[in-house]
Amino acid sequence: MVSLWGIGLALPWVLAAATPTPPTTEVVYETATVVARPVDSTAVAVAVVGRESIESSGAATVAELLPFLPGVSMLSGGTRGGLTAVQLRGGDPNFTRVLIDGVPVNDGTTQVGEVFNLEGLPAAGVERIEVVRGPLSAVYGSTGLAGAVQIVTRRGEGPLHGEVAATAGQAREHRLAAWLGGGNAHADGFLSALREGERERIASERFELSQLSGQGHWSWNEGTSLRLAGRLASWQGDDYPDASGGPVYGDGELRRADNDETGLTLDFARETAATFHKFGASFYRHDLDRTSPAIEPLVPESRERTRFTHSRLSWSSSWLRSGGLRLSAGSDLEREEGNNESRLRFAPGPEGEVPGDYSLDRTTAGAFVELLGERGRLAWELAYRLDRTEGERTEQSPRVGASYRIGPGATRLRASVGRAFKRPGFFATASPPALGGNPDLRPEVALGADLGIEHRIERANLALGAGVFRNRFRDLVDFDFETFRHVNRSRVEARGAELTAAWQPPRSVSLQASATWQEVEDERTGAPLRHRPRWSGGLRLTGKPASRLQIALDLRFATKSFDEQIPVPERRTVSGYTLLGGAIAWQATPAWRLALRFDNLADERYETLIGFPGAGRSARLTVARGFGGGEARR
Repeated sequence: MVSLWGIGLALPWVLAAATPTPPTTEVVYETATVVARPVDSTAVAVAVVGRESIESSGAATVAELLPFLPGVSMLSGGTRGGLTAVQLRGGDPNFTRVLIDGVPVNDGTTQVGEVFNLEGLPAAGVERIEVVRGPLSAVYGSTGLAGAVQIVTRRGEGPLHGEVAATAGQAREHRLAAWLGGGNAHADGFLSALREGERERIASERFELSQLSGQGHWSWNEGTSLRLAGRLASWQGDDYPDASGGPVYGDGELRRADNDETGLTLDFARETAATFHKFGASFYRHDLDRTSPAIEPLVPESRERTRFTHSRLSWSSSWLRSGGLRLSAGSDLEREEGNNESRLRFAPGPEGEVPGDYSLDRTTAGAFVELLGERGRLAWELAYRLDRTEGERTEQSPRVGASYRIGPGATRLRASVGRAFKRPGFFATASPPALGGNPDLRPEVALGADLGIEHRIERANLALGAGVFRNRFRDLVDFDFETFRHVNRSRVEARGAELTAAWQPPRSVSLQASATWQEVEDERTGAPLRHRPRWSGGLRLTGKPASRLQIALDLRFATKSFDEQIPVPERRTVSGYTLLGGAIAWQATPAWRLALRFDNLADERYETLIGFPGAGRSARLTVARGFGGGEARR
């Protein structure tokens, strides 16, 4: 470890003779806002990971990039064959709204309630990742109790060009990817295809994925544009069931799952100097076929086939008024459909099976208004939304925020407060009474506030940030074993602090770091919640010691967290860990590129959950050949 830390501390000095970087451009985001806005002018907490950072990291999946961001932790069994979901500011994974190119992809039929599995989303072809933290129902409606994560895929640019890349690594990891893109001021397109897999990285787990995605843009009449984007993915995984004790304490039986995903979006926009109008339509479908072994003595063997579809029509408009005012309004109509065919086997034979079949749909209409204003150093924002689902009460989602620049602009204060709601998942409401279904469940609700300060030291090219947050979640869905049904009863409070730092001197070197402290507690019982480390965070150092060579070094950590596994009643915590990784990319020629990624360089032995070991030291090599109008690029 000493030698590795020495490399990390010495690297900035080694890079001191590197070539200068081009001037930085303004970072904007488009999640939870009608019109794309600069990150440094918003009242809410936003983090953006751009394509340059994605490429330099050498990450294989989106999930590998998120733990380095403030307020973010991951729920994972450590294998690609299982569930990996994002948690924001101490919330459950189903409190995070996940979107791909604006298409909501949370699945309402999952037993943990409206999550999206990030293991099925490779980093290849991703343009940027946006994470907005805090209650976000004011724009999106249901689900964003703790925030939202949006994955934006790449657009074509320049003359037609592309790349073919092959990757090989340990645990029989293999990947073959190709993309083709190009465009001009009037039209552009990007198409990518990928096939990947791995086996036995952790015990007997397995994962295979095939994905085809693309998008096209057409512009005419100075501001009128049409965008079409789509994604098809099919992936299969073998992993160890939740609460089973994993390969260490479990019986070794694997859960097998086949997944098929389809996502489509169509946007028509018209923009002038003072107005912006957009009409959109999106569709998402997830088919799951899964067989799970029994976890004695509480969980029976099961087989389930589910299909979840989400369709959405939306309109939004924005008008720029005098005095720095921008008024935005919009409405949407969304329909969700969930179908489940399942059997739980409590004893051998047909008489020992309990059906869990259900079929449910719901249609929700929503409307919102947002007002943004600036006066001198003060900027403020107000938003309000109404949502109405047939047979349910109308939900109101207000949000207010402000930011203020001190002095000439080097220091900025920001604050926001909001309310969000989440409709109960289909599994909790529609399952048969014998499995605890309760159609009378109320929506879950969040009230949240945060306060932050950001400061730039221009002479040192250093940006520092700090913030505190507090979220209260009520009417949370829980399972009551006395009545054997899902009920609204839990109340949870999550509070914490986030620290960030970004250093980018006038050389080809940069350092980004973040740390999050959080404390999450069930107010009803006083008990801690699972999978919430008190401290977590990471840092990434990148540089170019030569014009064609790029080096990255990263570190991420998490302290111990509470956990429960059925076969291991004597244990209640997972130890913390610190993982060191790195990546090297060499542009050998304008057409050929080599990239090498290392993970867990210190070969630390750790667990992600009790009985679920993390992966040991590993490496993977990528060889890429570019063609057409540009150099080989990821």
